[in-house]
Amino acid sequence: MAVKDEVKPRVTFAIRPRPRVRRKEMFKYVLLIPMFVLLLLLFVYPIVYALHSTFEGYMYGRATGYVGIENWSDVFHDVSFWASLGRTLIYSVIAIPIELVLSVGLALVYSQITGIIGGMLRTVAILPFIVMPLVKGIIWKLIFLPNFGVADAMEVAMGLKPVDWLGTNKGAVAAVIIMDFWMWIPFLFLIILAGLQALPEEPFEAALVDGANAWQRFVKITLPLLRQTLMVAVILRVIDAFRIFDQVYSMTGGGPGVATQFLSLHVADVAFNQTDFGHASVQLFIIFVIMLFLVSIFYVLSERDAK
Repeated sequence: MAVKDEVKPRVTFAIRPRPRVRRKEMFKYVLLIPMFVLLLLLFVYPIVYALHSTFEGYMYGRATGYVGIENWSDVFHDVSFWASLGRTLIYSVIAIPIELVLSVGLALVYSQITGIIGGMLRTVAILPFIVMPLVKGIIWKLIFLPNFGVADAMEVAMGLKPVDWLGTNKGAVAAVIIMDFWMWIPFLFLIILAGLQALPEEPFEAALVDGANAWQRFVKITLPLLRQTLMVAVILRVIDAFRIFDQVYSMTGGGPGVATQFLSLHVADVAFNQTDFGHASVQLFIIFVIMLFLVSIFYVLSERDAK
């Protein structure tokens, strides 16, 4: 009886990737090296250098040697620094909520406008960003100029007593906030408008079928869906509030007195007028930590709402 030959299983071998393919993969990472070098030069090195400066003493702009934590201790006991922080917080607490409310209202109204008028309004909203910050401050300084400014002329036309906007503490702060409205409401309006236009239509159609009025649709549908967009707008606005400088410097110079000397102006005064880069570096790091803390809170809140 013939014995059938056993069928041997075919042995297959994994094909190793060609060295040429590996070289192509490595070439991708080689192309990223210039970007990482640029990142180190423009971001990492300044931070490391500034941190090193916080432990150096300075006199007339020149380092005098290592002083340890003396700069940190001096800044934590510096009343003027904390006063400037308080002014910045007060300015932010007053300006940002009002800007958000007005921006949301404008975006809701604009979302109902179409055609050429809508395009013209969107163009007008972009105009404040075309003007340089330094020039914005000069323009608004001329507007609030005593006796010759547009603000005084409008007050006289309405039968009101002219206000010395830039000569009093409250007037100067109010003038800066008004200028801030002109700068930031259009920007926030465009962000919120983009968020509104990206909202799905199905929830609103279902709410109309259920008989919900406009206010109910806004509170129950629009605001919850728009929460992420509003969070982004708040984060951008808070960051700018802590670094506002050019327009305030050219408008009030931080005055009268120190009424509008916000954090950025105070740090610039310490660094360039007093030439004390050590204390200025410490103040910058404190501002950085405060901003990082606030942005982290907003981020955690937005992530929790998203879930």
